[in-house]
Amino acid sequence: MAGTGQDPNDARLARVERQYWIDRNVALEDAEAWLAELGEGEHGATARRLLVVVAAVRIRRGDPGQIAVQVQQILSWAEQHGELALQSRCHDVLGSVFEMVGDRALALEHAVAANDLLEDSEVPLMRAAARKCLADALGSAGSLDEARRRYDDALRLVIDDPETIIRYNILNNLAYTEYLAHNQAAALAAVEQLIGLSEVGDRQIGMYALDTVARVYLTAGRLDEAEAKLLPAMDPEVGDLHPDGSAAALVTLAVIYRTQGKLHQAQTVIDRCRELAQRFGLIRWSTEAAREQAEIHAANGDFRAAFEAYRHFHEQSEALGASENESRGRILEAVYQTAESRRESERYRELAERDPLTGLRNRRFVDEHLGAALMRVREGGPSVAIAMVDLDHFKRINDTLSHEVGDTVLREVGSILITAAASAADGIAARLGGEEFLLIMPGIDATEAHLRFDAVCRAIADHDWSSITGTLPVTASLGVAVAPADGQQISDLLRAADVRLYVAKRDGRNRVVQAAIVSTSNPVAELLEAR
Repeated sequence: MAGTGQDPNDARLARVERQYWIDRNVALEDAEAWLAELGEGEHGATARRLLVVVAAVRIRRGDPGQIAVQVQQILSWAEQHGELALQSRCHDVLGSVFEMVGDRALALEHAVAANDLLEDSEVPLMRAAARKCLADALGSAGSLDEARRRYDDALRLVIDDPETIIRYNILNNLAYTEYLAHNQAAALAAVEQLIGLSEVGDRQIGMYALDTVARVYLTAGRLDEAEAKLLPAMDPEVGDLHPDGSAAALVTLAVIYRTQGKLHQAQTVIDRCRELAQRFGLIRWSTEAAREQAEIHAANGDFRAAFEAYRHFHEQSEALGASENESRGRILEAVYQTAESRRESERYRELAERDPLTGLRNRRFVDEHLGAALMRVREGGPSVAIAMVDLDHFKRINDTLSHEVGDTVLREVGSILITAAASAADGIAARLGGEEFLLIMPGIDATEAHLRFDAVCRAIADHDWSSITGTLPVTASLGVAVAPADGQQISDLLRAADVRLYVAKRDGRNRVVQAAIVSTSNPVAELLEAR
């Protein structure tokens, strides 16, 4: 965050922006003190660059939605006044915001813009920061080779800059990217380089980086070294200073102890993690602690307690997903409200109505568009066919393989459903949550609906899943309803489809049910059991 113009304030601004990569608390104090000196009034790009420094520091300490709004407003000003350096810094912060809330597409878009807008005169530190931002976004999007190249570029730019912490950030993020991609040798090389840099520079590694090192050591079978790296996380003073990083480290430490067979120590650690997460409102790590608690119970042979803990984990996981989706939606809506062009507003609306995992439409979109289609039905328009699609025994895939494999299955099923929806004019494929999907086909009558949805059922069952799930099959049960015969309101139509989905589950799964008599007085309860 530094520039090279002729303004006498440039040197001071450069120092504040550089301080961000040395000590962020000091950078925050310096930026806020200067803003106080400037006072009210119009102070051009200088004041706005200071505000971006403040936003960059506060991004993990406050409401990311509020930060996104403020930075978007600054970006709009910078675009109007041709301030390229300020535009680049705004895109860098916005990229981090969207990375935090899991919107990989927007994170990558802003990271690319941050790099494209850099001027030739920009200092190496700021070019390295922009490269790191782009590498992070590329890694999250799965473009590992491109991410590695940007991380290497960033390291070369700051190779002779021992004062700042950016090299540690780059190496940590590179190691974590390789770890997530299961590239053990590359991840190990990156963490060893990180540790070597720490020893040469006599600088302590932060808790997030220690967690990365420990995770990599764990996968390499170096359990004692992994344990040693994370023991500081048990220190209450460390936890109070760095609660989020410490909670992450405690989850990993519990996994290490469990792997070593030290179940009593694992329980002590996970209890400490839960207490820390509850005290600081760390929902993500409370959820991860619930999953590890289930593993500890299972390792102790207490499978009933393990089942209850897994159920608690899934409940928390669903709540966390909903919270993250809500946060993402708030940010998108906020940016939508501050964007000035129609193209941007339409794009943000589109993103807010899609499920981030599969790219399918979400419940918000369904409520709006299915409601409009049924209104046309009530006015004498064409029929509308829907199918509730629920994957059979999906929990078995998550529990037997992994949640990552489960996510891959969901994305693949999403692709099948997108193809199916495209066969009908204005067809819609949506994910309602978990492993439950919805297909909407306007203009399709009951006879045609059964043919089309039966083809969907067969397409899922006949798909080659071997490279994803091995020998585990992937099938789906479908419950079909057609308006107006089965209802002309959203709730009525979904209820009819859901009851028929229950029948499909009850009668053996991997089938389509379009008309059925249900004798149970509580089909919803039995449906939960059938799934």
